[in-house]
Amino acid sequence: MNFVKRRLLLSLAALSPGVVTIALQEFAVSVAFMVLGLFGAIGIAAVAVAASPQIKELHDKSGATKVAYQSLLVPSALADLRETAPDPMVIRSTLQTLMTPTRTIPGFATEDEKIAMVIAQIIARWEHTEPLALSDDQARELWLVERLMRASPAEAGALAGYFAAPNAMLTMRDRIAAPVPA
Repeated sequence: MNFVKRRLLLSLAALSPGVVTIALQEFAVSVAFMVLGLFGAIGIAAVAVAASPQIKELHDKSGATKVAYQSLLVPSALADLRETAPDPMVIRSTLQTLMTPTRTIPGFATEDEKIAMVIAQIIARWEHTEPLALSDDQARELWLVERLMRASPAEAGALAGYFAAPNAMLTMRDRIAAPVPA
């Protein structure tokens, strides 16, 4: 038998138990191939069905761009922020320190207190009560908010490009930076 014909016959035999039944003369051999092929196909199908929920769960967990909260940033900014922002634990501790009330003159809010109020409102919108409960991405976003609030006008304009509503962020920054009328 020619090598190519033999290879073609074996390929067809591997692909379909029905082809084995037709192609092979001996009935016992063809039945054995058919049974093995049938059990093999059932086994492969069972493994595929059993593994498909785990593959789906793995695929759902790998969606790094999925955000379970109302993000302040444009989606492309998150990847950039993950590379440039400091460690989220450092950010959380800094935010916790910032939001801890200090004794000041009643009726006057310092820049830190104004920034703490903005950050507290954002945290409340995300349905959290303190910075330590935030996810890593949420902490990074608040780090960027704080940076924008303290930035010079030129730097704030550049940072505003990361936000979904840059005009709103710049307006908040301008209100915090504005001097208090006497």
